[in-house]
Amino acid sequence: MYRAVRAVVVVAMMLGSGGCGQQVGDGGWSADTEGRKGLGKVPATELGFVRHGGAVEWPAVSDWIPQGQGLQRLLPVGGCVLGIGTYQNGFRAVGANWTGNETCDRLAIDPAPGGSDAGGDRPPGKGGGWAGGGIGGDGFVVEAEGSVLAAGSSGLYRYRGGEPQQLARLDLSTTGFEGQGSRSLVRGMVRTASGRIIVNADLTAKKEQPPAVLVSDDGGVTLRRVDLPAAPRQSRAERQLLAVLEADGDTVVAIGYGWDQPGAWRSTDGGRTWQVSTVEGLPAGLMLTRLVKAADRWLAFGGIEGGGQQDSTYVLTSADGLTWTRGTVEGMGAGRVADVTAGGDGTVVVVGVIDDSRQHKVDERNDYCGVVWLGDGAGAWQRGELGCGDAPPQAVATLRDGRVVIAGNRDLWVRAAT
Repeated sequence: MYRAVRAVVVVAMMLGSGGCGQQVGDGGWSADTEGRKGLGKVPATELGFVRHGGAVEWPAVSDWIPQGQGLQRLLPVGGCVLGIGTYQNGFRAVGANWTGNETCDRLAIDPAPGGSDAGGDRPPGKGGGWAGGGIGGDGFVVEAEGSVLAAGSSGLYRYRGGEPQQLARLDLSTTGFEGQGSRSLVRGMVRTASGRIIVNADLTAKKEQPPAVLVSDDGGVTLRRVDLPAAPRQSRAERQLLAVLEADGDTVVAIGYGWDQPGAWRSTDGGRTWQVSTVEGLPAGLMLTRLVKAADRWLAFGGIEGGGQQDSTYVLTSADGLTWTRGTVEGMGAGRVADVTAGGDGTVVVVGVIDDSRQHKVDERNDYCGVVWLGDGAGAWQRGELGCGDAPPQAVATLRDGRVVIAGNRDLWVRAAT
């Protein structure tokens, strides 16, 4: 039932002075900037973020976690957040959740990890390991009363007080990469103001099939496939999938995969009818990973695969969700987008990472430097350094009271509501 969340691109961490540095004993970050590339000099503290070092319970029985594993997603629940991700139990990654305290400056794994004597994971011929627990999936919606709707490889679940209720049952899994088990076809989920649930899943088995979403009009009890109109100028021989999907009220916007001319879809009636256009002039290898509505514009973020551009962020902007142009990256500098949130005041908070920020040395772990950008998508971005180390944060969320939380596998950053 509990399924590991799809790995999110690794994020950021920070210290109380400018630049990046090596990790220190308490899981924090030093201020040494020697040997780092493309770093600014403004610490995230000058943008209003307060670091809580070691405030996130470590999600492994060892002192190492693979890149992208651990805490991967933050959902605003109650007065804090619910963290969703994986725990390395000594044998494999199992599902795990984190819950916060009243002041939201600490996240603990909940339910807490148990050992082999707690009915744990038992590979053949080996000992035990915690089997995981909590909410799992690959698409999430926090409902008004605080319950969580989750979409994963077996369909939809609703969680109230941590207890699962099976809703629509549907096999949304496929063979994993390189034959490693199975993986979920779900890429995200939204709920419109009128109550329609829309799931972004890889439903296109053949190249000639149109892109599609799963729709529920009965609160998730059933799901039905809805084909979207074909994008102009897109060859029917090209497999059409949705990269990102987001909703604002009853307006739903999606952008597809496509190396230079992907489709863009918009519904203004909660997903009943759809319009389609083509996004032109994109660079080869662009992969969009985040879509957000902030104030009067839509913003899409991604990165370019290969070509030595792994530490750059690409921004698209649109006023209506159909016509897209390249957005400004002024002030961003080096860094690849990891996660995005929009505050109630229209400020967009983007968390990013710089891979291999220093020359690799034998027997040393990979090193990452994190950044945070604040802006509105129209003017230049404000950049703050979030520090360096081998376990940077990986998720960001806006709380219901307007505070912004950045979290990873060690540290937590909180910015007061503005």
